[in-house]
Amino acid sequence: MNRRTFTAGLAAFSSAAILAGRGTTAAPRKPTAGNDAARAAQLISAIRQAAGLPPVSVDRKLTAAAEYQARSVAAAGSLSHGDFAGRVRSFGIAGAVAENLAYGSDDVAGAIAQWQGSAPHQANLLMAGARRIGLGRADSGSTRYWALVIG
Repeated sequence: MNRRTFTAGLAAFSSAAILAGRGTTAAPRKPTAGNDAARAAQLISAIRQAAGLPPVSVDRKLTAAAEYQARSVAAAGSLSHGDFAGRVRSFGIAGAVAENLAYGSDDVAGAIAQWQGSAPHQANLLMAGARRIGLGRADSGSTRYWALVIG
């Protein structure tokens, strides 16, 4: 399967509308707050520490927002950030945050490698003020979708 990445800009938000509803039609899947998110934090922390930046840890609210987005893009069958600012606000997240999306990688290390290969995604991983992440994953057919919220 081809690995693909999509460019997402670094995002800092000072105001946003509340996203109405959190429903999605994606098929149920196992939560990713455990092993995948912990592994993502470990891998991203190593990247950050090599650049002289502090490590990140898994955050419950960021994970909920990332899981919601992963289910949304899997249900749509395409990557779109949509109303990212509104979505993060609806999960009670404040401050500067960014989102990386990917599909096609079977594991979290592959998704992070995709993001490292894209300058805007790499910039998100290396946000100076970032201290926390949330990771979501959802499968649609044979395709796995990933969402990372970092702040």
